[in-house]
Amino acid sequence: MNKSILIVEDEKTAASYLEKFITDLGYSSLGIVVSGEEAISRSLQAKPDLILMDIILEGPIDGIYAARQINQSNDIPIIFITSSNDMKTVDRVKVSNPFGYIVKPIDKNELKSIIDMAFLRHNMEKMLRNNEHKLSTILNSIADGVIVTDDQGYITYMNPVAEDMTEYAAGAKPEKKLKDIIRIENTAIQSLRDNTAIPLPHDLNYNYLITQSGKKIPVDYSMAPQKDRGGSFAGSVMVIRDITDRVKSEEMVMESISLLRKTMGGMIQAIASTIETRDPYTAGHQRRVSDLAREIAKAMGLPTSSIEGVRMAGVIHDLGKISVPAEILSKPGRLTEIEFSLIKIHPQIGFEIIKPIDFPWPVADIIYQHHERIDGSGYPRGLSGGDLMIEAMILTVADVVEAMASHRPYRASLGIEKALAEIAANKGTLYDRDVVDTCIKLFRDNGYVMAQV
Repeated sequence: MNKSILIVEDEKTAASYLEKFITDLGYSSLGIVVSGEEAISRSLQAKPDLILMDIILEGPIDGIYAARQINQSNDIPIIFITSSNDMKTVDRVKVSNPFGYIVKPIDKNELKSIIDMAFLRHNMEKMLRNNEHKLSTILNSIADGVIVTDDQGYITYMNPVAEDMTEYAAGAKPEKKLKDIIRIENTAIQSLRDNTAIPLPHDLNYNYLITQSGKKIPVDYSMAPQKDRGGSFAGSVMVIRDITDRVKSEEMVMESISLLRKTMGGMIQAIASTIETRDPYTAGHQRRVSDLAREIAKAMGLPTSSIEGVRMAGVIHDLGKISVPAEILSKPGRLTEIEFSLIKIHPQIGFEIIKPIDFPWPVADIIYQHHERIDGSGYPRGLSGGDLMIEAMILTVADVVEAMASHRPYRASLGIEKALAEIAANKGTLYDRDVVDTCIKLFRDNGYVMAQV
């Protein structure tokens, strides 16, 4: 016979999704009620096997109060559903002895796990009151490791899964405390696959159970205090779940992302190389600008995503010059007004070429703004300070410094000191103050040297 579930939810869309989820998971729905009063009345009449209870409801009483009233006359597991996870709400929920707590939006798999665990806990508590042997039978059959301790922390029970996972046979060895057997460390993701796997960024953290032999197993775990009938602390139950398969799956996803980034980087470099073949005098200019811009962004403490965005934009910031005749790009003398007007539209051309590409960073906008100035005297749109992205202002300074410090067909290199003097003289007028100060510090204090490409 299917387990029956009563849904207490006053938001129609959320209630409909919940009802569909529970029927998809094989449970029977006893319908939907929208107030605490209805929840109390319906639970007395229909006696559901479980209640999914929203906290904020129609009427004068909320879900937490309704749960307390239901618990006084019925032994029904209640799982709270809410859009809030603040500590005050959590503390109020704890008083009503909840069997679960889900924060919206709800994931069906998470809901299934919480419902399954709620039914398991409910059965366990019922059986504990009647028959300890039956409780042990259930614990021995579940897939998670379960460890029970007394009020002094000594292990009184370990199911076979826990014994296999920890490599400690509780029944065959002298009594020990939980802290002597269980050691869990939090660490960045470790490769669970072969050595040919693509290196992963260390931004995924997991808890690792350290076994008796030193093996590390990625796990999720929880500790729940147990109380006797008088309400006094009687020990703890620890539940440990091996999440090796999940970690492997997430590692595969990260590898896919890494491959995509490599592919994207190759595409960007190919575009950059195409531009530089048309303008041999600025060969390497984009890569040097990209490297300097990245170092400025890092020194300014920008987020990783912004650093990567400005680096990518730097590699192709002059892409729009593909529309400028090659003889103008390599002209040794001063440009005419018409020739310079053609040069001035290259940021817009670059923007138009790049904007259809769905980069994870605002590359097209950074390219569009890299010749703007904070006083509005730049081109092609004459934007001023408040309209400019920090990434674009960084690219602007890097572009000016590299251009002045490098050889051009119409002049020899002016040297890095003149380049730094130029941005220093115009900081706050043409260039952002913080960007300029950071750039100068990189060269003079940190010993930065322009990349050789």
